[in-house]
Amino acid sequence: MLFVGLDVGTTGCKAAVYDEKGKCFGKAYREFNVLHPQPGWSEQDPEVVWDSVCFVLEGAVSAAKNGGCRAEDFSAICTSVLGEEIMPVDKAYRPLRTSILGMDYRASQETDELCEKLGKRWIYDTTGFPPHPMGSLPTIMWIRRHQPELNDNTYKYVTFTEFIMKRLGAGEGAIDYPQAGRTMAFDIEKKEWSEKLVQAAGFGTDMLCRACETGEIVGRLSAEMAGKLGLTERVELVAGGQDQTCSALGAGLLDSSIAMDSHGTIEGLGVVSDAKYTGDQAFDAAISCYIYTVHDKYFLMSSSQVGGLLLKWYKNNFSLAEMQEAEKRNRNVYDVMTEHAPSRPAKEMVLPHFIGSGPPWNDLDSRGAMVGLSIDTTRHDLVKAIMDSLTYEFRINMEYYQEIGFDFREIRVVGGVSKSPFWMQIKADILNRDVVNVVEKDAACLGAAMIAMKAEGVYPSIEDAVRTCVKVDQVYHPNPELVPAYDKAYHKYTKLYGCLKEFNKL
Repeated sequence: MLFVGLDVGTTGCKAAVYDEKGKCFGKAYREFNVLHPQPGWSEQDPEVVWDSVCFVLEGAVSAAKNGGCRAEDFSAICTSVLGEEIMPVDKAYRPLRTSILGMDYRASQETDELCEKLGKRWIYDTTGFPPHPMGSLPTIMWIRRHQPELNDNTYKYVTFTEFIMKRLGAGEGAIDYPQAGRTMAFDIEKKEWSEKLVQAAGFGTDMLCRACETGEIVGRLSAEMAGKLGLTERVELVAGGQDQTCSALGAGLLDSSIAMDSHGTIEGLGVVSDAKYTGDQAFDAAISCYIYTVHDKYFLMSSSQVGGLLLKWYKNNFSLAEMQEAEKRNRNVYDVMTEHAPSRPAKEMVLPHFIGSGPPWNDLDSRGAMVGLSIDTTRHDLVKAIMDSLTYEFRINMEYYQEIGFDFREIRVVGGVSKSPFWMQIKADILNRDVVNVVEKDAACLGAAMIAMKAEGVYPSIEDAVRTCVKVDQVYHPNPELVPAYDKAYHKYTKLYGCLKEFNKL
Protein backbone atom coordinates (compact mmCIF):
# COMPACT_ATOMS: atom_id res chain seq x y z
CA MET A 1 0.00 0.00 0.00
CA LEU A 2 1.12 3.54 -0.78
CA PHE A 3 0.16 6.80 0.88
CA VAL A 4 0.52 10.37 -0.35
CA GLY A 5 1.35 13.18 2.05
CA LEU A 6 0.51 16.59 0.57
CA ASP A 7 2.03 19.61 2.32
CA VAL A 8 0.86 23.12 1.35
CA GLY A 9 2.96 25.88 2.87
CA THR A 10 3.35 29.63 2.67
CA THR A 11 5.68 29.79 -0.31
CA GLY A 12 5.34 26.37 -1.90
CA CYS A 13 3.89 22.89 -1.74
CA LYS A 14 5.25 19.38 -1.96
CA ALA A 15 3.92 15.86 -2.19
CA ALA A 16 5.59 12.59 -1.29
CA VAL A 17 4.64 8.93 -1.69
CA TYR A 18 5.43 6.46 1.11
CA ASP A 19 4.88 2.80 1.84
CA GLU A 20 3.72 1.55 5.25
CA LYS A 21 7.31 1.54 6.57
CA GLY A 22 7.87 5.19 5.72
CA LYS A 23 10.04 4.54 2.68
CA CYS A 24 9.68 7.31 0.12
CA PHE A 25 9.08 6.35 -3.52
CA GLY A 26 8.58 9.77 -5.10
CA LYS A 27 8.54 13.49 -4.35
CA ALA A 28 7.77 16.73 -6.10
CA TYR A 29 7.91 20.39 -5.08
CA ARG A 30 6.76 23.69 -6.54
CA GLU A 31 7.32 27.19 -5.20
CA PHE A 32 4.80 30.02 -5.51
CA ASN A 33 4.80 33.67 -4.59
CA VAL A 34 3.11 35.60 -1.81
CA LEU A 35 1.20 38.57 -3.23
CA HIS A 36 1.49 41.99 -1.61
CA PRO A 37 -1.24 44.19 -3.17
CA GLN A 38 -0.59 46.85 -0.55
CA PRO A 39 2.21 47.37 2.00
CA GLY A 40 1.65 44.99 4.91
CA TRP A 41 -0.88 42.85 3.02
CA SER A 42 -0.11 39.23 2.16
CA GLU A 43 -2.29 37.10 -0.09
CA GLN A 44 -2.16 34.08 -2.37
CA ASP A 45 -3.97 33.25 -5.56
CA PRO A 46 -5.86 30.02 -4.78
CA GLU A 47 -5.81 28.97 -8.43
CA VAL A 48 -2.01 29.20 -8.45
CA VAL A 49 -1.94 27.10 -5.28
CA TRP A 50 -4.32 24.56 -6.82
CA ASP A 51 -2.23 24.33 -9.98
CA SER A 52 0.82 23.74 -7.80
CA VAL A 53 -1.01 21.03 -5.83
CA CYS A 54 -1.87 19.24 -9.08
CA PHE A 55 1.72 19.63 -10.29
CA VAL A 56 3.30 18.09 -7.17
CA LEU A 57 0.73 15.29 -6.89
CA GLU A 58 1.29 14.37 -10.53
CA GLY A 59 5.05 14.61 -10.09
CA ALA A 60 5.24 12.49 -6.93
CA VAL A 61 2.87 9.83 -8.31
CA SER A 62 4.74 9.72 -11.61
CA ALA A 63 8.08 9.34 -9.84
CA ALA A 64 6.71 6.47 -7.76
CA LYS A 65 5.24 4.73 -10.82
CA ASN A 66 8.51 5.16 -12.70
CA GLY A 67 10.10 3.33 -9.78
CA GLY A 68 7.81 0.35 -10.24
CA CYS A 69 4.75 1.30 -8.16
CA ARG A 70 1.32 0.62 -9.66
CA ALA A 71 -1.79 2.80 -9.66
CA GLU A 72 -3.70 0.18 -7.66
CA ASP A 73 -1.05 0.32 -4.90
CA PHE A 74 -2.14 3.85 -3.92
CA SER A 75 -4.51 3.83 -0.96
CA ALA A 76 -4.99 7.38 0.37
CA ILE A 77 -4.05 11.05 0.19
CA CYS A 78 -3.81 13.18 3.34
CA THR A 79 -3.16 16.92 3.71
CA SER A 80 -0.93 19.16 5.78
CA VAL A 81 -1.83 22.82 5.26
CA LEU A 82 -0.60 26.17 6.55
CA GLY A 83 -2.85 27.79 9.13
CA GLU A 84 -4.93 30.98 9.32
CA GLU A 85 -5.32 31.65 5.57
CA ILE A 86 -8.97 32.28 4.63
CA MET A 87 -11.11 33.13 1.59
CA PRO A 88 -14.80 33.22 0.57
CA VAL A 89 -16.07 30.73 -2.02
CA ASP A 90 -19.35 30.22 -3.85
CA LYS A 91 -21.40 27.01 -3.85
CA ALA A 92 -19.07 25.45 -6.43
CA TYR A 93 -16.11 26.35 -4.18
CA ARG A 94 -14.92 28.92 -6.70
CA PRO A 95 -12.83 31.55 -4.88
CA LEU A 96 -14.44 35.00 -4.80
CA ARG A 97 -11.14 36.69 -4.01
CA THR A 98 -7.54 35.82 -3.24
CA SER A 99 -6.81 34.12 0.07
CA ILE A 100 -5.59 36.35 2.92
CA LEU A 101 -2.65 34.81 4.80
CA GLY A 102 -1.87 34.69 8.50
CA MET A 103 1.11 37.01 8.07
CA ASP A 104 -1.38 39.71 7.00
CA TYR A 105 -2.40 41.87 9.97
CA ARG A 106 -4.97 44.15 8.30
CA ALA A 107 -7.74 42.94 10.65
CA SER A 108 -6.38 44.71 13.74
CA GLN A 109 -9.54 46.76 14.28
CA GLU A 110 -11.75 43.70 13.93
CA THR A 111 -9.62 41.79 16.44
CA ASP A 112 -9.97 44.63 18.94
CA GLU A 113 -13.75 44.66 18.43
CA LEU A 114 -14.03 40.95 19.20
CA CYS A 115 -11.92 41.41 22.33
CA GLU A 116 -14.12 44.31 23.46
CA LYS A 117 -17.30 42.26 22.94
CA LEU A 118 -16.21 38.97 24.48
CA GLY A 119 -12.98 39.59 26.38
CA LYS A 120 -9.48 38.70 25.30
CA ARG A 121 -9.12 36.11 28.03
CA TRP A 122 -12.44 34.41 27.24
CA ILE A 123 -11.48 34.10 23.59
CA TYR A 124 -8.14 32.56 24.55
CA ASP A 125 -9.67 30.13 27.07
CA THR A 126 -12.25 29.01 24.49
CA THR A 127 -10.14 28.76 21.35
CA GLY A 128 -6.59 28.43 22.69
CA PHE A 129 -5.75 31.09 20.08
CA PRO A 130 -4.26 34.32 21.48
CA PRO A 131 -6.44 37.04 19.90
CA HIS A 132 -4.45 38.39 16.99
CA PRO A 133 -5.12 39.89 13.54
CA MET A 134 -3.62 36.77 11.94
CA GLY A 135 -6.68 34.79 13.00
CA SER A 136 -9.10 33.74 10.28
CA LEU A 137 -12.16 35.06 12.12
CA PRO A 138 -11.20 38.75 12.30
CA THR A 139 -10.01 38.48 8.69
CA ILE A 140 -13.49 37.27 7.68
CA MET A 141 -14.92 40.31 9.48
CA TRP A 142 -12.57 42.52 7.46
CA ILE A 143 -13.70 40.95 4.18
CA ARG A 144 -17.37 41.31 5.06
CA ARG A 145 -16.89 44.94 6.07
CA HIS A 146 -14.58 46.13 3.29
CA GLN A 147 -15.83 43.98 0.40
CA PRO A 148 -19.59 43.71 1.09
CA GLU A 149 -20.25 43.06 -2.60
CA LEU A 150 -18.95 39.51 -2.00
CA ASN A 151 -21.32 38.69 0.87
CA ASP A 152 -24.39 37.65 -1.17
CA ASN A 153 -22.40 35.20 -3.28
CA THR A 154 -20.40 33.72 -0.39
CA TYR A 155 -21.38 30.15 0.44
CA LYS A 156 -18.53 29.33 2.81
CA TYR A 157 -15.36 30.81 4.22
CA VAL A 158 -12.64 28.20 3.74
CA THR A 159 -8.96 27.55 4.20
CA PHE A 160 -6.90 25.74 1.59
CA THR A 161 -7.71 22.49 3.45
CA GLU A 162 -11.40 22.47 2.49
CA PHE A 163 -10.72 24.04 -0.91
CA ILE A 164 -8.21 21.34 -1.90
CA MET A 165 -10.18 18.42 -0.49
CA LYS A 166 -13.32 19.55 -2.33
CA ARG A 167 -11.43 19.79 -5.62
CA LEU A 168 -9.80 16.40 -5.08
CA GLY A 169 -13.21 14.82 -4.72
CA ALA A 170 -14.65 15.26 -1.23
CA GLY A 171 -18.42 15.68 -1.49
CA GLU A 172 -18.48 18.64 0.88
CA GLY A 173 -15.62 20.61 2.36
CA ALA A 174 -14.35 19.42 5.73
CA ILE A 175 -11.75 21.00 7.99
CA ASP A 176 -9.67 18.98 10.45
CA TYR A 177 -9.57 19.93 14.15
CA PRO A 178 -5.95 21.18 14.16
CA GLN A 179 -6.61 23.50 11.22
CA ALA A 180 -9.89 24.70 12.73
CA GLY A 181 -7.91 25.53 15.87
CA ARG A 182 -5.97 28.17 13.90
CA THR A 183 -9.07 30.18 12.96
CA MET A 184 -9.76 31.86 16.34
CA ALA A 185 -13.34 30.57 16.00
CA PHE A 186 -13.12 26.96 17.24
CA ASP A 187 -13.93 25.71 20.75
CA ILE A 188 -11.07 23.28 21.38
CA GLU A 189 -12.76 21.56 24.35
CA LYS A 190 -16.16 21.06 22.74
CA LYS A 191 -14.51 20.37 19.35
CA GLU A 192 -17.00 22.56 17.50
CA TRP A 193 -17.33 26.08 16.12
CA SER A 194 -18.04 28.66 18.80
CA GLU A 195 -21.50 30.05 18.07
CA LYS A 196 -20.81 32.96 20.39
CA LEU A 197 -17.63 33.99 18.61
CA VAL A 198 -18.94 33.54 15.09
CA GLN A 199 -22.14 35.46 15.85
CA ALA A 200 -20.06 38.26 17.39
CA ALA A 201 -18.20 38.38 14.07
CA GLY A 202 -21.49 38.98 12.25
CA PHE A 203 -22.35 35.71 10.50
CA GLY A 204 -23.36 32.11 11.26
CA THR A 205 -21.50 28.83 11.71
CA ASP A 206 -23.34 27.48 8.66
CA MET A 207 -20.86 29.53 6.61
CA LEU A 208 -17.98 27.40 7.95
CA CYS A 209 -17.31 23.83 6.86
CA ARG A 210 -17.87 20.83 9.08
CA ALA A 211 -14.98 20.21 11.48
CA CYS A 212 -13.74 16.63 11.80
CA GLU A 213 -11.12 14.66 13.64
CA THR A 214 -7.72 14.03 12.12
CA GLY A 215 -7.78 10.69 10.33
CA GLU A 216 -11.42 10.80 9.25
CA ILE A 217 -12.02 9.64 5.67
CA VAL A 218 -13.85 12.54 4.00
CA GLY A 219 -14.21 11.25 0.45
CA ARG A 220 -12.59 9.53 -2.50
CA LEU A 221 -10.62 10.80 -5.44
CA SER A 222 -12.98 12.01 -8.16
CA ALA A 223 -12.98 10.37 -11.60
CA GLU A 224 -11.54 13.57 -13.07
CA MET A 225 -8.68 13.77 -10.56
CA ALA A 226 -8.03 10.03 -10.71
CA GLY A 227 -7.58 10.34 -14.46
CA LYS A 228 -5.41 13.43 -14.10
CA LEU A 229 -3.10 11.74 -11.57
CA GLY A 230 -3.14 8.31 -13.16
CA LEU A 231 -4.70 6.69 -10.07
CA THR A 232 -7.90 4.80 -9.31
CA GLU A 233 -11.07 6.24 -7.79
CA ARG A 234 -10.54 3.94 -4.81
CA VAL A 235 -7.95 6.37 -3.37
CA GLU A 236 -9.44 7.79 -0.18
CA LEU A 237 -9.10 11.37 1.06
CA VAL A 238 -8.10 11.60 4.71
CA ALA A 239 -8.41 14.63 6.97
CA GLY A 240 -4.93 15.61 8.13
CA GLY A 241 -3.78 18.61 10.11
CA GLN A 242 -2.35 22.09 10.16
CA ASP A 243 1.20 21.98 8.82
CA GLN A 244 2.93 22.48 12.17
CA THR A 245 1.07 19.56 13.77
CA CYS A 246 1.86 17.31 10.81
CA SER A 247 5.52 18.36 10.94
CA ALA A 248 5.65 17.56 14.64
CA LEU A 249 4.17 14.12 13.99
CA GLY A 250 6.66 13.55 11.18
CA ALA A 251 9.47 14.50 13.57
CA GLY A 252 8.28 11.90 16.09
CA LEU A 253 6.66 14.08 18.78
CA LEU A 254 4.32 11.92 20.86
CA ASP A 255 4.78 13.50 24.30
CA SER A 256 6.40 16.51 25.97
CA SER A 257 9.88 14.98 26.27
CA ILE A 258 10.83 16.33 22.82
CA ALA A 259 10.18 19.78 21.38
CA MET A 260 9.99 20.76 17.73
CA ASP A 261 11.75 23.63 16.03
CA SER A 262 9.85 24.09 12.79
CA HIS A 263 12.15 26.29 10.76
CA GLY A 264 10.96 26.95 7.26
CA THR A 265 9.57 30.23 5.94
CA ILE A 266 8.47 31.00 9.51
CA GLU A 267 9.87 29.49 12.69
CA GLY A 268 7.88 27.91 15.46
CA LEU A 269 8.40 26.05 18.71
CA GLY A 270 5.95 23.23 19.35
CA VAL A 271 5.33 20.86 22.27
CA VAL A 272 2.77 18.09 22.79
CA SER A 273 0.58 18.34 25.90
CA ASP A 274 -1.71 15.75 27.49
CA ALA A 275 -4.16 18.47 28.47
CA LYS A 276 -5.44 21.81 27.26
CA TYR A 277 -3.20 24.53 28.66
CA THR A 278 -4.35 28.14 28.64
CA GLY A 279 -2.91 29.23 32.00
CA ASP A 280 -1.82 32.74 32.91
CA GLN A 281 1.78 32.31 31.80
CA ALA A 282 0.73 30.85 28.47
CA PHE A 283 -1.76 33.69 28.05
CA ASP A 284 0.85 36.33 28.87
CA ALA A 285 3.30 34.82 26.38
CA ALA A 286 0.55 34.31 23.76
CA ILE A 287 1.26 30.59 23.37
CA SER A 288 -1.29 28.91 21.11
CA CYS A 289 -2.98 25.72 22.29
CA TYR A 290 -4.93 23.61 19.82
CA ILE A 291 -5.83 20.01 19.07
CA TYR A 292 -2.96 17.78 17.96
CA THR A 293 -2.84 15.13 15.25
CA VAL A 294 -2.78 12.44 17.96
CA HIS A 295 -6.17 11.67 19.53
CA ASP A 296 -6.89 13.44 22.85
CA LYS A 297 -3.64 15.40 22.87
CA TYR A 298 -3.01 19.11 22.44
CA PHE A 299 -0.28 21.08 20.77
CA LEU A 300 1.32 24.22 22.19
CA MET A 301 2.91 26.52 19.65
CA SER A 302 4.80 29.80 19.55
CA SER A 303 5.74 31.15 16.16
CA SER A 304 7.52 34.03 14.54
CA GLN A 305 6.41 35.19 11.13
CA VAL A 306 10.02 35.25 9.96
CA GLY A 307 12.44 32.35 9.93
CA GLY A 308 13.90 31.31 6.63
CA LEU A 309 11.94 34.25 5.21
CA LEU A 310 14.47 36.66 6.75
CA LEU A 311 17.48 34.96 5.18
CA LYS A 312 15.57 34.87 1.89
CA TRP A 313 14.99 38.62 2.17
CA TYR A 314 18.70 39.13 2.77
CA LYS A 315 19.60 36.89 -0.16
CA ASN A 316 17.27 38.71 -2.54
CA ASN A 317 18.61 42.13 -1.59
CA PHE A 318 22.28 41.67 -0.75
CA SER A 319 23.59 38.33 -2.04
CA LEU A 320 23.88 38.72 -5.80
CA ALA A 321 27.51 37.52 -5.70
CA GLU A 322 26.52 34.37 -3.78
CA MET A 323 23.63 33.68 -6.16
CA GLN A 324 25.97 33.92 -9.14
CA GLU A 325 28.56 31.73 -7.43
CA ALA A 326 25.93 29.15 -6.49
CA GLU A 327 24.78 28.97 -10.11
CA LYS A 328 28.35 28.51 -11.37
CA ARG A 329 29.10 25.79 -8.83
CA ASN A 330 25.65 24.18 -9.01
CA ARG A 331 25.29 24.65 -5.27
CA ASN A 332 22.43 25.68 -3.01
CA VAL A 333 22.68 29.45 -2.63
CA TYR A 334 22.15 29.29 1.14
CA ASP A 335 25.07 26.88 1.49
CA VAL A 336 27.23 29.35 -0.41
CA MET A 337 25.98 32.23 1.76
CA THR A 338 26.84 30.43 5.00
CA GLU A 339 30.15 28.78 4.07
CA HIS A 340 32.05 32.04 4.67
CA ALA A 341 30.17 32.97 7.84
CA PRO A 342 32.23 33.08 11.07
CA SER A 343 31.97 30.05 13.36
CA ARG A 344 31.93 32.04 16.62
CA PRO A 345 29.06 34.25 17.87
CA ALA A 346 28.54 37.24 15.62
CA LYS A 347 29.44 40.63 17.08
CA GLU A 348 26.52 42.11 15.17
CA MET A 349 22.87 41.40 16.07
CA VAL A 350 19.60 41.48 14.17
CA LEU A 351 16.18 42.10 15.69
CA PRO A 352 14.15 39.86 13.34
CA HIS A 353 10.84 41.65 13.81
CA PHE A 354 10.36 42.39 10.13
CA ILE A 355 6.62 41.56 10.42
CA GLY A 356 6.24 42.65 14.03
CA SER A 357 7.27 40.44 16.91
CA GLY A 358 5.84 37.05 17.72
CA PRO A 359 5.64 35.62 21.27
CA PRO A 360 6.43 36.47 23.96
CA TRP A 361 6.07 40.19 23.17
CA ASN A 362 3.52 40.08 20.34
CA ASP A 363 4.24 43.68 19.47
CA LEU A 364 2.86 44.48 16.02
CA ASP A 365 4.67 47.84 16.08
CA SER A 366 8.11 46.28 16.53
CA ARG A 367 10.36 46.43 13.51
CA GLY A 368 13.57 44.81 12.33
CA ALA A 369 16.97 46.27 13.15
CA MET A 370 20.66 45.54 12.64
CA VAL A 371 22.96 46.75 15.39
CA GLY A 372 26.64 46.59 16.28
CA LEU A 373 27.81 47.26 12.74
CA SER A 374 31.26 48.70 12.12
CA ILE A 375 33.29 49.59 9.06
CA ASP A 376 34.78 46.08 9.31
CA THR A 377 31.40 44.32 9.15
CA THR A 378 31.03 42.12 6.07
CA ARG A 379 28.00 40.60 4.41
CA HIS A 380 29.17 37.24 5.78
CA ASP A 381 29.02 38.65 9.32
CA LEU A 382 25.44 39.76 8.73
CA VAL A 383 24.43 36.32 7.50
CA LYS A 384 25.79 34.86 10.74
CA ALA A 385 24.08 37.60 12.76
CA ILE A 386 20.73 36.67 11.21
CA MET A 387 21.26 32.99 12.05
CA ASP A 388 22.37 33.73 15.61
CA SER A 389 19.59 36.22 16.31
CA LEU A 390 16.78 34.01 15.03
CA THR A 391 18.07 31.29 17.35
CA TYR A 392 18.26 33.73 20.29
CA GLU A 393 14.62 34.59 19.60
CA PHE A 394 13.77 30.89 19.67
CA ARG A 395 15.61 30.49 22.98
CA ILE A 396 13.54 33.26 24.58
CA ASN A 397 10.42 31.27 23.77
CA MET A 398 12.02 28.01 24.86
CA GLU A 399 12.68 29.47 28.30
CA TYR A 400 9.02 30.49 28.61
CA TYR A 401 8.04 26.87 28.04
CA GLN A 402 10.43 25.81 30.75
CA GLU A 403 8.82 28.26 33.14
CA ILE A 404 5.38 26.69 32.64
CA GLY A 405 6.73 23.21 33.31
CA PHE A 406 7.81 21.72 29.98
CA ASP A 407 11.26 20.22 30.44
CA PHE A 408 12.54 18.88 27.15
CA ARG A 409 16.18 18.00 26.64
CA GLU A 410 15.97 17.31 22.94
CA ILE A 411 14.80 19.50 20.08
CA ARG A 412 13.95 18.10 16.68
CA VAL A 413 14.33 20.48 13.77
CA VAL A 414 12.14 20.23 10.68
CA GLY A 415 12.06 22.43 7.60
CA GLY A 416 14.81 23.62 5.30
CA VAL A 417 17.22 24.50 8.10
CA SER A 418 17.38 20.84 9.16
CA LYS A 419 19.48 20.26 6.02
CA SER A 420 22.18 22.73 7.16
CA PRO A 421 24.77 21.17 9.51
CA PHE A 422 26.21 24.64 10.15
CA TRP A 423 22.94 26.10 11.39
CA MET A 424 22.03 22.93 13.29
CA GLN A 425 25.25 23.23 15.29
CA ILE A 426 24.54 26.91 15.98
CA LYS A 427 21.17 25.91 17.41
CA ALA A 428 22.74 23.26 19.65
CA ASP A 429 25.32 25.74 20.97
CA ILE A 430 22.85 28.59 21.63
CA LEU A 431 20.06 26.43 23.05
CA ASN A 432 22.50 24.20 24.98
CA ARG A 433 20.39 21.19 24.00
CA ASP A 434 20.83 18.20 21.75
CA VAL A 435 19.42 19.26 18.40
CA VAL A 436 18.27 16.46 16.12
CA ASN A 437 17.08 16.09 12.56
CA VAL A 438 15.21 13.12 11.19
CA VAL A 439 15.89 11.08 8.07
CA GLU A 440 12.75 12.35 6.31
CA LYS A 441 13.40 16.09 6.07
CA ASP A 442 9.93 16.73 4.64
CA ALA A 443 8.39 15.84 7.98
CA ALA A 444 4.96 17.32 7.24
CA CYS A 445 4.54 15.02 4.23
CA LEU A 446 5.47 11.99 6.30
CA GLY A 447 3.21 13.14 9.15
CA ALA A 448 0.25 13.39 6.80
CA ALA A 449 1.06 10.02 5.23
CA MET A 450 1.19 8.34 8.66
CA ILE A 451 -2.26 9.75 9.45
CA ALA A 452 -3.47 8.07 6.25
CA MET A 453 -1.79 4.80 7.28
CA LYS A 454 -3.70 4.79 10.55
CA ALA A 455 -6.96 5.70 8.77
CA GLU A 456 -6.51 2.79 6.36
CA GLY A 457 -5.95 0.32 9.20
CA VAL A 458 -2.25 -0.32 8.58
CA TYR A 459 -1.50 0.57 12.21
CA PRO A 460 -3.77 0.28 15.27
CA SER A 461 -2.56 3.68 16.50
CA ILE A 462 -0.73 6.69 15.15
CA GLU A 463 1.92 6.08 17.81
CA ASP A 464 2.70 2.72 16.21
CA ALA A 465 3.07 4.39 12.82
CA VAL A 466 5.48 6.98 14.26
CA ARG A 467 7.63 4.36 15.99
CA THR A 468 7.99 2.47 12.71
CA CYS A 469 8.35 5.29 10.20
CA VAL A 470 10.24 8.11 11.97
CA LYS A 471 13.99 7.63 12.10
CA VAL A 472 16.62 9.92 13.62
CA ASP A 473 19.35 11.08 11.28
CA GLN A 474 21.96 13.18 13.11
CA VAL A 475 22.33 14.46 16.67
CA TYR A 476 24.17 17.76 17.21
CA HIS A 477 25.57 18.15 20.71
CA PRO A 478 26.38 21.56 22.26
CA ASN A 479 30.03 22.54 21.89
CA PRO A 480 31.23 23.23 25.48
CA GLU A 481 33.84 25.66 24.16
CA LEU A 482 31.23 27.87 22.48
CA VAL A 483 28.24 27.62 24.84
CA PRO A 484 29.58 30.29 27.31
CA ALA A 485 30.27 32.76 24.49
CA TYR A 486 26.79 32.28 23.06
CA ASP A 487 25.28 32.62 26.55
CA LYS A 488 26.97 36.00 26.95
CA ALA A 489 25.74 37.16 23.53
CA TYR A 490 22.24 35.84 24.25
CA HIS A 491 21.85 37.85 27.44
CA LYS A 492 22.89 40.94 25.50
CA TYR A 493 20.34 40.09 22.80
CA THR A 494 17.47 39.87 25.31
CA LYS A 495 17.85 43.61 25.93
CA LEU A 496 17.64 44.57 22.26
CA TYR A 497 13.85 44.62 21.92
CA GLY A 498 13.42 46.75 25.04
CA CYS A 499 16.00 49.27 23.83
CA LEU A 500 14.21 49.73 20.49
CA LYS A 501 10.59 49.41 21.63
CA GLU A 502 9.85 53.09 22.03
CA PHE A 503 11.78 54.03 18.89
CA ASN A 504 9.60 51.68 16.82
CA LYS A 505 6.40 53.29 18.09
CA LEU A 506 7.40 56.71 16.68
